[in-house]
Amino acid sequence: MKKSVIVGMICMFVVAGMSNLYAQQNRGQRGQRSEQCRKGMRCNLSDAQKEQMKEARTKYAKQTLDIKNELNELQAKQQTLVSAEKPNQSQVYANIDKMTALKKELHLQKLDMRMEMRSFLTEEQLLRADARPNHRMGMKQGRGGKKGMAQGRMHGKHGHGQMQAKRGMGAQKGMQAGKGNMLDLSDDQQAKMKELRLAHMKDTKSLRDEAEELRLKQRNLMTDENPDKKVLIANVNRLADIQNTLAKKKYEHQMEVREILDEDQLVIFMSRACKGKGFHRGHGRW
Repeated sequence: MKKSVIVGMICMFVVAGMSNLYAQQNRGQRGQRSEQCRKGMRCNLSDAQKEQMKEARTKYAKQTLDIKNELNELQAKQQTLVSAEKPNQSQVYANIDKMTALKKELHLQKLDMRMEMRSFLTEEQLLRADARPNHRMGMKQGRGGKKGMAQGRMHGKHGHGQMQAKRGMGAQKGMQAGKGNMLDLSDDQQAKMKELRLAHMKDTKSLRDEAEELRLKQRNLMTDENPDKKVLIANVNRLADIQNTLAKKKYEHQMEVREILDEDQLVIFMSRACKGKGFHRGHGRW
């Protein structure tokens, strides 16, 4: 009896070990395929096309380097302006306007790069690229590409509705860490905080919905046989306007929240608000 139990346990360990080995091999193969696609090896790109893609990415990087550096400086300035004891609204808004202009310019530059890359592809390659939105022409770069793949898997496994629900719950729970109240709010403060948060979400809902529709429209337009650049640019301009308005409304919301916090709570709140943690992070998303 004991011998049979031991033999059974050994078999279980062997099976578990083999399953783990197969899983590791599959992950390695998926990673290899992903790397191959990134380099154009499985996307049927010719050597000439690979070189053209590389040149387009390099040109984009050079053209946007100064813009990105300036944007980083403005973002750091924004933290300083917002965390001041008495923020100057006109200065904050002017800084938001500058950041919006730079973000729009980056988006337009990226649009030009993508359209240029599409011009290098054959009709068959375009069809394949458009059929695989998470692997567009092997153009995903760095963490952004990995994030897109992860989101795609989550949408497929759990459904888009559940992901949207989780995102909404995350925004509502941004003021809390675990089960504890990060700011140590009183019951009255929590009630006021909830009221302000709900009012802010209602006030910005139509803008956030429109922004999401514009992003979807932009992706669909890019898969047209002959994308209308004028419409694409118009979408970028409108999206920039929406993000600008949302950024200013976010600042106004933060100022309202500050009114109900004491000095110690305010320090914690601003340290997180300036980093974009837990306070409606999606508002700045392009």
